[in-house]
Amino acid sequence: MNRRGMTLIELMIVVVILAILANLAVPALNVLRVRADAAHIVGDFEAVRVAAFDRFAAAGSYPATGAWGQIPPELVGSLPSNFQFTYKDATYRWHSWLLPSGLPSNPTQSVLLGLDVQSADPDLMAALAGAFRSGVAFGTPTEITLVIE
Repeated sequence: MNRRGMTLIELMIVVVILAILANLAVPALNVLRVRADAAHIVGDFEAVRVAAFDRFAAAGSYPATGAWGQIPPELVGSLPSNFQFTYKDATYRWHSWLLPSGLPSNPTQSVLLGLDVQSADPDLMAALAGAFRSGVAFGTPTEITLVIE
C-alpha cells in the first residue's frame, strides 16, 4: 500500500511532543530574559557610577538625591547619549545620603551614594540582587538600592 502523508494519530503525537518541549522551554527562556534585564540594569548602574565620579572630579561634589525617573542635570553630560533613568518597567533614582558622622567603617567618608531601582516585578528584583556584584545592595521585593563604593 502506497501511503502519502501522516495519519491523524501520527499528527496528534507530533503535536503533543512539540507541546511538551515548548512547556519545558518557555520557563527557561523567561528566566534568561529576566537575567538579561538584570544585567542591563547593572550596566546602567555602572554608567551612572562613572558619571558620578566624573562629576565629582570636575566639580568636587555629587548631585543631591533626585526624583524617580529623572536624571540629575549634573550627570547628563557624563552619561551616554539618550540614557534614560528607566528600563522596561524598572525606574531609577539617584540617591545621595549625607552622613555627618561618616560611615562606621570609614568615619572620614561623609557621603553614601546609590542608585535606587524600583520595579513591580519581584523576579527582576531578585535577579538584580543576584547579578549585582559590585558592592552592597539592599531593599525590598519591589525596590533595591545599589550602593556606589
